[in-house]
Amino acid sequence: MSDKELISIQKVMVHHHLDEQFIESVESFQLLEFVVKDSNKYVYTEQLPVLEKIIRLHYDLEVNMQGIDVINNMLDRMDAMHTTIQQLENKLKRYE
Repeated sequence: MSDKELISIQKVMVHHHLDEQFIESVESFQLLEFVVKDSNKYVYTEQLPVLEKIIRLHYDLEVNMQGIDVINNMLDRMDAMHTTIQQLENKLKRYE
């Protein structure tokens, strides 16, 4: 991926008023993939919505990192099930 698709974690921290410990927790629970370049951390811009969801869950709903990990895993499974249901419905429509 190119540099244009990266955003500095420092910018995200300033924008969302985050502390370094929060970012370290997100990284330690492997909730997001960070890129280290020139001793600075970056996140892919396509992952910003995921980071913002993590921020909302943690600060607005007071969910801890373990809970956020569980929620993310459940949402991923639900998305996979939804995709499977859509595929099965499409197959079923062919036979109607």
